[in-house]
Amino acid sequence: MLSRNCSRVAGFARRSIFTLVGVPLISSGIQKVLHFHYSTMTSSNLFVAPQAAPSWVFTPHSLVDETHKLIQGSKQFYDSLAQLSNPTVENLVKPYINHENCVGIIESQLTFPQHVSADKEIRDASVRATEFLQNFGIEQSLRHDLFLQFDKVWNELKDKSFERKSQEYEIYKYVEKIHRDYTRDGLQLPKDKREKVKQLKIKIAANSLEFSKNLGEQNEFVAFSKEELDGVSDSVMDQFEQIKDEYGITKYKVTFKYPDIFPVLKTAKNPNTRKIAFARDQDKVPQNEKLFMNTLRLRKELADTLGYSTYANYNLEIKMAKNQDNVWKFLNELKDKLRPLGVKETENLKKIKRKECEYLGIPYDGHYYVWDHRYYDNKYLKENYNVDLEKISEYYPLGSTIEGMLSIYETLLKLKFVEETDSKRSVWHEDVKQLAVWKMDNPSKPEFVGWIYFDLHPRDGKYGHAANFGISPSYVREDGTRSYPVTALVCNFSKPSSNKPSLLKHNEITTFFHELGHGIHDLVGGNRLARFNGPGAVPWDFVEAPSQMLEFWTWNERELYELSSHFESGEKIPKDLLKSLISTKHVDGALFALRQLHFGLFDMHVHTSKNVSELDLLKLWNQLREEVSLVENGDTFTKGYDSFGHIMSDSYSAGYYGYMWAEVFAADMYHTRFAADPLDSKAGVQYRDIVLERGGLYDTNDNLREFLGREPSENAFLKELGLS
Repeated sequence: MLSRNCSRVAGFARRSIFTLVGVPLISSGIQKVLHFHYSTMTSSNLFVAPQAAPSWVFTPHSLVDETHKLIQGSKQFYDSLAQLSNPTVENLVKPYINHENCVGIIESQLTFPQHVSADKEIRDASVRATEFLQNFGIEQSLRHDLFLQFDKVWNELKDKSFERKSQEYEIYKYVEKIHRDYTRDGLQLPKDKREKVKQLKIKIAANSLEFSKNLGEQNEFVAFSKEELDGVSDSVMDQFEQIKDEYGITKYKVTFKYPDIFPVLKTAKNPNTRKIAFARDQDKVPQNEKLFMNTLRLRKELADTLGYSTYANYNLEIKMAKNQDNVWKFLNELKDKLRPLGVKETENLKKIKRKECEYLGIPYDGHYYVWDHRYYDNKYLKENYNVDLEKISEYYPLGSTIEGMLSIYETLLKLKFVEETDSKRSVWHEDVKQLAVWKMDNPSKPEFVGWIYFDLHPRDGKYGHAANFGISPSYVREDGTRSYPVTALVCNFSKPSSNKPSLLKHNEITTFFHELGHGIHDLVGGNRLARFNGPGAVPWDFVEAPSQMLEFWTWNERELYELSSHFESGEKIPKDLLKSLISTKHVDGALFALRQLHFGLFDMHVHTSKNVSELDLLKLWNQLREEVSLVENGDTFTKGYDSFGHIMSDSYSAGYYGYMWAEVFAADMYHTRFAADPLDSKAGVQYRDIVLERGGLYDTNDNLREFLGREPSENAFLKELGLS
């Protein structure tokens, strides 16, 4: 998942958070620091970064204080622009651009700590900072006086033409987008409606922030006895904290972080254990239901006020899909094509369940419940493909595996990763790795592209899933020099135990490769303006495509073999075990895709509703899951939408379909340019320079046509799903 921190609308040029003083945001945890074996030639003259990495030295007070100063300075700046008597590109647009370019790193350093800090006071202060910045950003984006200024400039520019690669063209596209955003925010409407839009947006933003905070801060768990966890491996059991219940019986504390909950759902033999674990995980943040429902009402009211038939049509207008009719058509056609395959896959899994029930001497009821799926899917892989995911993970210790994955990126995209290990290392927690990234098109003259951080292990209060966070954008300063980007991969891979390093499951290898793809998209942006660089600059239903394409490498035999190194012996993974793993790529693939369609269809249902107050969310969520995902709820209706973070995001709301939509382009790019030779650096550099570096400056379809050499096609996507 891609996560953007702020809309970059506040702040004033050149003010730096680096001047703050306080206490370093570093935990005193006991885990030994593990250094990966990337290049660490920080002393080499070739690899001296021209821009220092951010400092993470601040206090809760300084975070909030800096936010207020940022807002005050920004307001003065915007006020001065609004007073211009004759706005032009030189006196309005360029200062506005320079201001926007410069504030990104400041804002993100204020808002990012809420997701990663080990200090709750820091996290809370960062949440407050985010709320202040969001509210200020909404107010400034709805200033009628600034809209009128840009409207005058746009009317002067809109009929002109500019050389595509010129600075003037980039400024033209910038003004076009600013004017479009103002119009979409209703700045052409009467004053009373503009004020209503502002209040609605402030409430929606506050709900989203609280929803996210509740998810991040939740520390719920479920306790099971050792007998109830029969089937769960010793290595997983070792990571569970042991506690005593009210009767003094030893129980194992299973949290709802991925490294805890997923192994239980996949391997616990007791169906009641899986049922309880699944239901409790789905219902872990009940306080979010009210926020979600209220947000749906506010979004519908916003769409009505702005003159759109539904919130979906409002949000889709600037995406590739354009409107809800196209999305419904895409999702429903795909559902109908996948359903026969999904039914067949479900029948195979039910046979496994029946066989196990007979072996255990318990009645088989003929049902296939939602808490059955991960367990029997895992069992099916073991029995039919001899795939033991726990055994396979022993060949992928975190350190050497990530080293190997970076090597693939280095070869494919002509990059180099250089880890900071000396006194210049600046991180927010001792677990975090800091790396400089360089372009190596000319090995004798490396070109610095930016900084990337890896924050890979769970801890209390940390963001609980996997995401890339863009911390600072790439842009060209007023003096013509480039300000280099900063980005962070935040994951939750299991920590090393007393006798084992952190071992990566295959799906975690895929996750890292995916999120690193977003990170590289952030880093290689080559446009002059921050607004056009990085994954956040492209249409949101394309944003996942570059990273989804890179997932293909984690299913290639050559790459997986080279990545492997047994954590004890250092031996490569046996070829037969590897072939078995690869053969499972499309096993139960239709059911996985149908699960994604469940999320996408739920998202569209709630955002196209004409009467939100009549929505029965509990019924809709669970009925759709049965109808689309082909699993049964039994007597357990759950509220998974309360932890469906995507749907509360402005970008992913009425946009979850984008995961499947983007896969069409991902499969097409891979099979057209890389399938024959996955490490073809010529194709890799073209991908880097055409698809990633251009960001959102040019039309996405134009970039795809240039990279593919033809119009995009869905054939490879359908073939991957077994539908061609």
